[in-house]
Formats: sequence, structure tokens, C-alpha cells
Amino acid sequence: MAARHSFAALSLLIAIFAHNCYAEESTGLAVSGSPFKNDLAYMFYKEGSQIGAETLNATLRAYDDSKCLRDIDRISQALDEYYEWAIEFPDTWGRLPVGLMWGHALSFGAYEECLAASWQFSEDDVLRGQYCLARVPIKKYMDEIKPRESTVQARISYKYQKPEVFELGICIPSSCSAELGNQILTGVMNKYYDAGITSTMIAEKYCKYEQPVTLRGIDIFAIVFFSFIVFCMLASSVYDYIKTKNNEPKKPLFIAFSVLTNAPKIFTVKKSNNPNVIQCLNGLRCFSMMWVVFGHGYMTFYELPHINKDKVYTWIQTPYSMLVQNATLCVDTFFFMSGLLMLWGAFREMERTKGKLNLGMMYFHRYIRLTPVVAVVILYIMSLYKYSGHGPMWMKIGTQDERCSDTWWATLLYVQNYAFPKKICISQSWYLAVDTQLYVLSPLILIPLWKWGKKALAPIILLGVLCMGGTFATFMIWKFTLFRVDDDHVDDRQRWTYYPTHTRVPTWLIGVIFGYFLYTKNRGKQIPLAKKWVITGWVLAFGVMLADMWGPYWRILPDTPDAPIIEGAFYEPLSRASWAIAIGWIVWACYNGHGGLINDFLSWGFFTGFSRLTYCMYVIHRIVQLVNGGRIQTDTHFGDYEMVLRWWHDFGISLTLSIFATLAFEAPILGIEKAIFGHGQSKPVPKKIEPTSAPTPAEKTDTEVTVEVAKA
Repeated sequence: MAARHSFAALSLLIAIFAHNCYAEESTGLAVSGSPFKNDLAYMFYKEGSQIGAETLNATLRAYDDSKCLRDIDRISQALDEYYEWAIEFPDTWGRLPVGLMWGHALSFGAYEECLAASWQFSEDDVLRGQYCLARVPIKKYMDEIKPRESTVQARISYKYQKPEVFELGICIPSSCSAELGNQILTGVMNKYYDAGITSTMIAEKYCKYEQPVTLRGIDIFAIVFFSFIVFCMLASSVYDYIKTKNNEPKKPLFIAFSVLTNAPKIFTVKKSNNPNVIQCLNGLRCFSMMWVVFGHGYMTFYELPHINKDKVYTWIQTPYSMLVQNATLCVDTFFFMSGLLMLWGAFREMERTKGKLNLGMMYFHRYIRLTPVVAVVILYIMSLYKYSGHGPMWMKIGTQDERCSDTWWATLLYVQNYAFPKKICISQSWYLAVDTQLYVLSPLILIPLWKWGKKALAPIILLGVLCMGGTFATFMIWKFTLFRVDDDHVDDRQRWTYYPTHTRVPTWLIGVIFGYFLYTKNRGKQIPLAKKWVITGWVLAFGVMLADMWGPYWRILPDTPDAPIIEGAFYEPLSRASWAIAIGWIVWACYNGHGGLINDFLSWGFFTGFSRLTYCMYVIHRIVQLVNGGRIQTDTHFGDYEMVLRWWHDFGISLTLSIFATLAFEAPILGIEKAIFGHGQSKPVPKKIEPTSAPTPAEKTDTEVTVEVAKA
């Protein structure tokens, strides 16, 4: 029994704000029968004015916090008299959490109740609540805990560490500065809990109180801009409706924003036997987009206030977790498709122009296709994003606008993967940068292939091998491990092996080479293949993909030795290349009639419509996830089922916003470009644009296909 009570007391000390510790010392502070008896929040107000006054005279001469001390004293007196408005202040503080031994090292309290807490003494004298997220050091207490002797104590792949900080939600008067609040809290905890705290627990950026909304210039511009776009959509749609009803010709520029014209381009699906259309790419693209949202969702899910936080460390060792740990392979699917469709579209143009490329129009069209949606998302992040959520988690993860403040221009120039690899404005936009840079350099590959054919393949293959060797060497030099979760240099790993363009060249070149043979030897016809070889091809393709996905799984099992550095150095470039080759087989087999049910499913009309939304969804979905995660104000539970529910949540909102973004920005840009560079009047029902057809650079680049999805 004595041991049990000792452990309980130690647990209360860990939390630093137990209800019953040091009762003898604080009995005089509490009202008989008070629900806050011996509580840290109550002591803060009973002792705050005295401790604060001593601190103010000693160290805080630069601050005028006299009103803060007066407000604390007012709350203290009102607590003695059981006033409801005063009880709200300590009532909103965090308390001892459930699951501390499972890593639940936080207690948010009641954020909204704190901000709403107030009392008006006079017209000019109103006491309001201010919520702060204090970071209480608990390392010395955690270090004193004697862990149980257990046979399940084993190596876990994720870098587990005991919590060193306990995040405690507190409510103090809005008149208090963060510094004075910190001094009072430190004084109370050191006096009554012998905490010995010297570090800063309360910082200004982690404090929030109700303030009138003051719109900045960029906020007003954003509101006016988005309102103008909605007006254009309404006006253009009305114009389109009237002209259609009267069977009159329409001016293309006037219907560029028309929902009546643009919506059919998204939702109308027609079967096409065009040899320039690779239907199965729609399904590959859509499934990969779902995978992207799923993988990114886990990135945000990790950060949520899970009551069973430590479950993450054992989850890492499950086979299911490999869908997340190796989700980066979907990036190689899209680099493969990027290379394939870039070559396909360019060769169609060069065939028409006898080997010439209009580079100016190629680059202009790509930039004008990509940038409007990206620019709109950047505008939203830098303006209205800050009004999209609030709460304790928003203080922790709702900081995307800070990342964009200095780096937005690099995103618009598509150089963010090199200029700011650790502070990318739209985190997943690194892919857009890489794909754009490869597109800019593509003539160096296209022109030799067009002129010399197979003779140009040798240097192209050599380039890919050299880039794979560069990734191998980087792993060896930096000592990167097989899995990111094992790595002590995750940021450096992303910077040197994930974001750089040269590390993505091999899979892109595999797509280029595959596209070359598909275009020159296979376009418009089906190559027969014996059934036994078809089966062999499918078995090998799926075998390679399964090996890439789950092959390294055994390395994260508790009894398996850590992987040597060289193993990760080989796996990283080879898994990317082999995955791209396997995707190449799927595309080839489906195109040549050897796909069976797989081709029927991947070519399903639903995927054709959905695929037209994936670019906007790719650019938007991460912001949706951050907003959804940042708005959480209560404890959550970590589990795969909970993550699936959250995936549907994020996916549904992202899909809805993508429909709007496509109709408001992406489709109108195509309409405006057509009105400026095209000829003639538009037809009442515009011709559908096949998203997987290989377009000519003057009309439509591979961008529509390849930048729609990626993994950041």
C-alpha cells in the first residue's frame, strides 16, 4: 500500500497540479467545501497578487501590470464568495490528465470558456479571460519514475522519448502580460510544489484573448478578390444561360467563368477510343490522390492530443503502418506519368511541326496553368487563414502563414525545393517545383530522342544511373537510415534526398523512355502477348510493388537488428525505380488489352471525372487538414479506425473545395487563354477535354496529369 501511495504522489508531482498534494500548507487558502481546494488554479489567484507584486517590483519594471494584479485580487475575493463569473477562471484550467503514463502529457482545459469568462465592474472596467498554453517542465519527475520490469521491453523503430514538458491550459486575466503570468505561475508552483522551475512556461505566442477583428490590407484585398471571382462566376453564368436560351453566339471571354460551360468539362464523361488517350491513368491518378490525402492525414494525426499518444510507437511496428511509412512511393507514380505524358505530348507537337518546339508557348502555358490555383492558396494562407480556426492546437500547428511570410515568392517561381527546403510555403508544393524544373529541362531530352531515336537512350540511361548513385552517396555520407522514423536527421534527409530535383530524375526518365517506346512502337495498335507472359508480367509487377512496400517491414520488428546504413542507401533509389517500372507494366498491359478487370476498373468513368479535380485537391488538401487539426480543443484517440474517419472528413471537404477551385480558377484560366489565343465563337456545349490524352504544348501540357497529385 505504501508503494502504491508513493507512486500516486509521484504521478501528481509529474503533472505539477494535483488536487491533494501539500494539503497542510494550503488549507488556509481554500474555502471550506470549495471545489478548488488545494488546486493550482485556485492558488494562482489566492497568491497571485502578492507574488506578482514582488516580481513586478523586482524584475518587471518595464511593464505596467498593476491592473493585472488588481484583477487577480478581484477574482480571488470573488472566489471566496462563490461568484459564478470568478469560478469560471480556475474552472477552465487544465487538470491531471488521464493517460499520462501513455504519453498524454497535456491538459488543455476549457479554451472557449476561458475566452468567454468576463465581468464588468463599470463601463470602462471589464475583466476578461486570457487563455495561455503553459509548458511545464517535468523531466526531473519523469526521470525519477522506475520503469516496470517487463518482457515486452524491446527496441521500437520510432525514437521514443519520455515527455519532458507538460502542456497545461491556464486562464488568467487579459490584462496580464505573458511574462508576469509566467512569474506568478512559477512562484506558486515553486512555493507549493517545490518544483524548482527556472524555465519560461508562458510565452506571448501561446496566449490568446478576445480582441476586435482588425482587418489588414491583405485581408481586405483577399475578401474583395474572392467576392469578385464569385461575381464573375454568377455574371458569366447568367450571360451563358441567356445566350443559350436565345440560341445566340457567345463570346469566349464572357463565358470563361460560366459554371454552365465549365461544369460539364468536369462531370461529363464519354468513352473514347482515341489512341492518344491512356484511360487507365485516370484510375492510377485518383487512387494515388487518395493515398496522398491518407498519408498527409497521418502526418497531422500524429500531432493531435491523443489520450494514448504512446500507441504511435507500437503502431509503427504493424504491417498496416507501411502504407504510411512507404506512402512516398506514390510520388514515383506521378513522376513516371509526368515523364511519359511530357514526351507523348511533345512528340505529337513535334510530329505536327516537323521536329520544332515552341518553347515560349510551352513554358508560358504550363506556368499559366499551374500558378493561379497556387497563388490563390498562398493569398488565402497569408490573409484569411488566421481567421479559420483558434484554440490550443491552433497555437501549435496553425502556423502555415508564418512559413509563407518570407517564402511565398519562391513557391510562385517553383524554386522552393532548393531555396527554402525547410520552410516551404505550401508544404506539398515541392513536387510542383521539381516537376516544373524537369519540364523546363525536358527539351534537352526530347530533341535528341526525336533526332537520333534509340541512339540517345544510352546517355539518358547513364544520367538516370548517375542520379541514383547520387542518392546512394548522399545516404552513405549523411548516414541516413532505412526509415525516416529511425532517422536523427529527418530535415536534412528531406532536404538532400526527397525534395531535390536530381533525386527524382531516374523515375521521371523511366517514364520518358517508356513513353518513347509506347509512342513510337505502340501508339494506335495493340501488341499481342501470350497469356503465360501476361500472367508472368502481372505477377512480377505486383511482386515488385509488394516488395517495395512491405519488403523492409521485417527490419522494424522488435527482435530484428537495425538495418545497416548501406541497406537504406540501396533501397531508396532502387525502390523508386522498380516501382516506376512496375507502374509502367500496368500502363502497357492496360493499353494493349492485357489488363482485363484491372483495366476496366482503372478506366472507370468515375475516375475520369474525379481526375479533373485532383490538381486542385492536391494544392488544397493539406491546408484543409491543418485547419481541421488546428481547430481541435479536446482529447483525441489514436487508432487506424479513427484515422479512416478523419480521412473521409478531410477528403470530403477537400473534394468540395476542389470543385469550387476548379470552376473558379483552373477552368476559367483555360477559357481565357483559349479566348486570347484561340479562334472563333464557342459552341453551346464545349467539347470535352480528355485529361489523360497527351496534349500538344500549345493547347494543353502534361501538367494537367502530372502535377495533380504528389506526396510531400
